[in-house]
Amino acid sequence: MYKALLVDDENLVLRSLEAGIDWGKAGFRVAGKANNGAKALQLVRELKPHIVFTDIRMPGLSGLELIKQIKETDADIQIVVISGYAEFAYVQKSLSYGVLGYCLKPFDDHEIDALLKTAAKAIEDVQLKRENELLELIEEPAGEDGEAAFDRILRANGLDEDLLYVLVSLGKGRLSFREGVSAAAIHLGGSRTGYFVQCAGAELLRGLIREPIPADILGIGAARTGRKLCSAVKALDAATVNAWNFFVHGRDAVHVREEPAGETAADRLVRQLERSAAKKDTAAMRELLGEMALPGNKRGLTIVHALIVYNLVYFHASSDLSAAPEEDYIFSRDQLYHLYRSFDAMIDSLREELRGPDRGPFARAERKTAHANLKEIVKHINENYRSDLSIQSIARSFYMNPNYLSQLFKRELNVTFTEYLTQARLRQARLLLETTGLSVGEIAENVGFRDYFYFIRIFKKYEKITPRQYRLQAGSPREEKA
Repeated sequence: MYKALLVDDENLVLRSLEAGIDWGKAGFRVAGKANNGAKALQLVRELKPHIVFTDIRMPGLSGLELIKQIKETDADIQIVVISGYAEFAYVQKSLSYGVLGYCLKPFDDHEIDALLKTAAKAIEDVQLKRENELLELIEEPAGEDGEAAFDRILRANGLDEDLLYVLVSLGKGRLSFREGVSAAAIHLGGSRTGYFVQCAGAELLRGLIREPIPADILGIGAARTGRKLCSAVKALDAATVNAWNFFVHGRDAVHVREEPAGETAADRLVRQLERSAAKKDTAAMRELLGEMALPGNKRGLTIVHALIVYNLVYFHASSDLSAAPEEDYIFSRDQLYHLYRSFDAMIDSLREELRGPDRGPFARAERKTAHANLKEIVKHINENYRSDLSIQSIARSFYMNPNYLSQLFKRELNVTFTEYLTQARLRQARLLLETTGLSVGEIAENVGFRDYFYFIRIFKKYEKITPRQYRLQAGSPREEKA
C-alpha cells in the first residue's frame, strides 16, 4: 500500500480526514499525522510517504514553505493542499510548486477519492520511471554519474543502509512486501524481477515478503550486495541462479547460497556419477541418482548440479554418443524445468531411463524422415519461436531422435538447431526495433527470450551492437518511456 501523511494544525481536521476516507480502497494507508510543518518535514524524511495532504496556512513553518521543502527533498512525492474558500490565493501559489491538487474544507469524499486515484496513477508512473532508469544503469553503468544516480534511486525508495540484499523472483508474478519494508524493484523481463531491500541477515529475508506468494512466482533467490553498481550487477546474477534452486528445493523458501570453500558432498556425488558414466556402469549410476534424492544429500544440490546430472545421463543413454553434438546438451534452466518441473521428477525419470534399452524417451528408436518433415519442423519453429523450444521438445513433437534431428539441420540447412531458432527470434526482434516503440524488455519477451540480459548478450553477439544502438541507427520509433 502507498503511504499517506496528513498535516493540519487542527487535530479535529486530522481525525476527520483520516476517519472519513476509505484509504485502503484506493490503495493507501495513513502512515503518519503532524499538526505543524516542522514535524511534518521530519516525518517526510523518516516515513518517505507517497502522498502528503497538508493545510496551506499553519503557524511556524507554513504550508507553502513545507511544500517547497518536500519537493526539494523528493520531487516525486505527491502533494494535495487542504484549504478553505478564503485561502485560494495561497492555493494558486502552491500550484506553481507542482502540487497534485487541492480539496476544500469541509471535505468531499468523492473529491478526495478522485484525487487518490489520480495520485495512485502518478505514483505508479514514478515507480515505473525509476525501474526503467535502474534497468538502464544496471545494463550500461556510466561511471560516477551512474553511481550517483543509482544511490539516488535507492535512497528515494527508502534504502539508506550500506548492507543491502537483492531478491530475484522468477515467473510473471511480482512480490509484495510487508508494511514498513522499503524496496526498489527492477523489471528484468517477462519472467524475472529484481528487488533491492535492507535486511539485517539472510535468514530474515523470507519474513519481509507478504503472504501468500503469488502462484505464478516459481522461485525466489537472494544475494548480498553493496551500493555500487558493479556489486549490484553481480548480486542480480547470483540471486537469479539461487532463485532457480527452487527446481531442487521448492518454491516457498528464499534461496540464498554462498560459494562453498571447497568440494561439497553434492560435488562428490556428481563426480562419482561422471566416473560411473565413463565406465558405462548403469547400476552404479542408478544407485547414485537415488542417493542424490535423499534429503541429506539433496540439501547441497543446486540447479547447476541438476543440469550436469541430466546431461550425463542423457548422453549415457543415447544410442550414438559419437554423433551427439554440443547443442544437444541442455544448458537452459528453462528447458530443464519445462521437461520435468522438479528435481525429484527428473531423478525418477532418469532412473527409469537407466533400467533398460527399451525404456524412456532417450532410447526411442530413430525414425527416418524425408526432407518434407524438416520443412514442417522449420515452419513450426517460425510460427512458435516465442515458446520455450528445444531440440528435445521438437524431436518429441515430431517423433524423431534428437541426435538425428540435429544432424538433419546441419546437413540440410548448414546451421545448428540453436542457431536457426536464435536467428528466427532475432529477425523478429530487429523488425520490432525498427517499426515499434516497444521497450527492449518487451521486445525480448515478445520474441521468446525470457531473460532480458541474455537477450542483450545474444543480440550484441550477432549484430555487434546493442538493441538500443540498433534502433538509433535504424532511425526507428523511439522506445516508449514511462
